Amino acid sequence: MLRNYFKSSIRNILRERYFSLINILGLALGISVCLLIWSYVRFEMSYDNFHKDLDRLYRVNQTLVWSPNGGMMGSTGPQLALVLKEDFPEIEEAMRVNTPGDFLVKYQQPNGQISAFNEGNVLAADSNFFNFFTIPLKEGNPATALHGLDKVVISDEIAKKLFGDESALGKILLFGDDGKAVEVTGVTEKQPDNMHFHFDYLISIYTNPSIKRFEWSWIWTQTATYVKLKPGADVAALEKKMQSMVELNVKPSLSRIGMNYEEFMKGKGEWTFALQPVQSIHLYSDNIDNRIGPVGDIKYVQIFSFVAVFVLILAIINFVNLSTARGASRAKEVGVKKVLGAFRESLILQFQLESILMTVVATLMGLGLLELFRIVISNALSIEMPFSIWGGGSNLLLIALLPVVIGFVAGIYPAFYLTSFKPANVLKGKVASGFKSGLRNGLVTVQFVVSIVFIIATIMVQQQLAFFQSANLGFNKENILVINNADKLADHVKAFRDEIGTLPGVLNASVGMTVPGRGSYEDIFGREGSDIELSISQSKIDEHYFETMGLSLVAGRTFDVNNPGDRTKVIPNETTVRLFGWTPEEAIGKRIIYMGLGNDSGEIIGVVKDFHFTSLHQEIIPSVFYHIDSDIWEVGKVIAINIESSRASDIIASLKEKWEARINDAPFEYSFLDQEWAKQYQQEQRLGGLFSIFAGLSLLIAMIGLVGLVTYSADQRKKEIGVRKVMGASVHQVVFLLNKNFTMLVLIAFVIAVPLGWYAMNDWLSQFPYRIEISFISFAVAGLLMLGITWFTVAYQSIKAGLKNPVDVLKEE
Repeated sequence: MLRNYFKSSIRNILRERYFSLINILGLALGISVCLLIWSYVRFEMSYDNFHKDLDRLYRVNQTLVWSPNGGMMGSTGPQLALVLKEDFPEIEEAMRVNTPGDFLVKYQQPNGQISAFNEGNVLAADSNFFNFFTIPLKEGNPATALHGLDKVVISDEIAKKLFGDESALGKILLFGDDGKAVEVTGVTEKQPDNMHFHFDYLISIYTNPSIKRFEWSWIWTQTATYVKLKPGADVAALEKKMQSMVELNVKPSLSRIGMNYEEFMKGKGEWTFALQPVQSIHLYSDNIDNRIGPVGDIKYVQIFSFVAVFVLILAIINFVNLSTARGASRAKEVGVKKVLGAFRESLILQFQLESILMTVVATLMGLGLLELFRIVISNALSIEMPFSIWGGGSNLLLIALLPVVIGFVAGIYPAFYLTSFKPANVLKGKVASGFKSGLRNGLVTVQFVVSIVFIIATIMVQQQLAFFQSANLGFNKENILVINNADKLADHVKAFRDEIGTLPGVLNASVGMTVPGRGSYEDIFGREGSDIELSISQSKIDEHYFETMGLSLVAGRTFDVNNPGDRTKVIPNETTVRLFGWTPEEAIGKRIIYMGLGNDSGEIIGVVKDFHFTSLHQEIIPSVFYHIDSDIWEVGKVIAINIESSRASDIIASLKEKWEARINDAPFEYSFLDQEWAKQYQQEQRLGGLFSIFAGLSLLIAMIGLVGLVTYSADQRKKEIGVRKVMGASVHQVVFLLNKNFTMLVLIAFVIAVPLGWYAMNDWLSQFPYRIEISFISFAVAGLLMLGITWFTVAYQSIKAGLKNPVDVLKEE
């Protein structure tokens, strides 16, 4: 019997191949998008799930003590791990990971030639690192690779770059400006993409001398601390117990440098510790500062999960609509079979089998489209897509079950509907359709609602992104070339700045600690004569920095090259002086105090107009500039150069030549500030691009279904159209006749979509301190676009129906 049903289903699909193709194509698009997003969601949710003893691995977070408003951060002092292992029996192991910063790495090749690279992806870790993170080594022993001083484990990519096909074990690399010899003791396999951090170089912890120097400290918060709990340990009880460390360790550590705990923590709440499961770090760390590695966002995972569901629903709605719309053409078939003794259950089984067969074909087509979309999205939006639907048994099971489930869901209502016809009514030509048409209209309206919301979201995201890119930042980021490793010039950095300042096309050149957009150091500062304390971003600059970067003063003056006393002076921004309770003019001559070692103070000689030192994801923060020669910090340096864009290539060549004339063991590295700044909005750029693609696909799915419905509607009403044409109706009137119903559905959908779109986008925009205002124009554009596409789709089919000769149509009837 099933064999006969199978043959019958294939015949029906082929007989009505036009409608079958529309159904299959719509489902294929919906399935491909759904599977693509499912792959992404599953990948995001899989971060760090491959580590051994995962359920016992935690990162220790603590109060963000460097912010007056508190919060949490993912880093701690280096002593914490030692205390946890010693004093808490619930903890089996503790381990530290540190980010020591960029390193100059050199390797002397067998031919004597020295290769040098500026490497930024460097971590330092305790010797038990591989007891926590399951990263296989292709060379070396993970149990001993990080034991002792001056050891390094490198990634397989770095091993290939440095040594080719040779074994890396035992090779010596020279680290840092002083050329410290470090032995390669391991090479990793390709590190999993779904891990919350990655490294090119992993050095043993004490190879970074800062760890030993600050190991007593609880406020040098430059290490991430991980713990492995013993089986059965009570996490909540342990967190509560950990608070005892404040009294026993934190307060004495602060007293050692002359700081009072109560004063230091004023306004920040209590110094607390919290255990975060390693598996949750990737998606649930967006509000945790000072962490290792980039993070994802559970909100975007949820958004795209909803998108996948809605796109699939659109495709299923198409299937249901077209299947029920074809009711009249299938009614005679059903009536005859019932007269011949077929039971309703057997007919339902036949229609369900037909539905599943079409879904199988759609799934196969969807898998092909899936790979096409992966390539298009990856190339168009520069999104790495390391996940695959083919990975893992659960994905293969999903692919196998998907056509059955979707076919059953999509086919259940049409099957019951089509088999509900009574043979007597069918054979008399009486097939009721009023309620069913109403249901179809409702389903079409749902499609329009989803499509309009997608269009609204696409417009709003693009508008917010345009706002980010065009907003006045308070400084000039265009045509600023940055030499990134200028600290390699050591004492010659100013001479090099002056030398390149004479090059044709160079407008200004300056030396600074950093440039806007790269982040900065933050520390606690106080106002002389007051108990006000602020977390202030600080940087060091020379006398030319403001002119180079297009920054302006609102009071006072900038640093003077002829005034050696300016080495101890400071220039804060407007936000800093306002929060300290001064006007810019009142601030001149006042002093602010660095609350760290020595409590050094600096006299204010100028106030710079507020500008965005960080991206527009954050409000303007308090900041202060010290002179580049100030000895308050030992930091790296950059050279910022304002150039004429038309001469960029010649200037870069000259800079490289002059660099290599001074330095032969460090590569010349540069970047453009505007390009760096744009990278800060990559998430929004990708979101906008993805919404554009998904909005386009949802419209395509809706229009595919609409083509089928209009074609069917025109066929069912061909007698009416023929009579109207005989009575003098024009083609335009026929088009209006068929367009009227769908126009009304778009208007109803628009009324429903507006509040839904407003709520969704207002919620998304609320995360930004600087945002666009929601305008009704965006909604109107979305509605008109939906209406225009609908009119075009319906008009094309309507004109074809209107151009038919009414005599031929009426003869057929």
